[in-house]
Amino acid sequence: MFLNGTAMAGGADHHLVGDAPLVATTTTAPRYRFHAVGGRYPALEDVGAGGAAVHGEVYDLSYDRLREVLLPGEPDGLELGVVELADGSGSLAMVLRRAHGAAELTDISALASWRAYRGQP
Repeated sequence: MFLNGTAMAGGADHHLVGDAPLVATTTTAPRYRFHAVGGRYPALEDVGAGGAAVHGEVYDLSYDRLREVLLPGEPDGLELGVVELADGSGSLAMVLRRAHGAAELTDISALASWRAYRGQP
């Protein structure tokens, strides 16, 4: 699972990852707009051309852990999907589905990092 928000190492919600191993620190392919939903949740929106590469971490999370611990806290408009990583592989991630609604979107694509958005190193 590609994580790019508070569940990354050092983040307030990293405990939700449990003992899942970190597979890689990487970026997405440059095809996403990166949003803050309500200032609290990161969201990737696939726009193809004109997108940005977004920094994050890939963890080997079980589907049960995703379903029981990470997914229940996600707001409307975010759902589990697949994103393309810089190396061309795919990974599960939380993606924005505007058709399902999402309030208070702030485009933070220029920062390309949740940590940069939050003013963290």
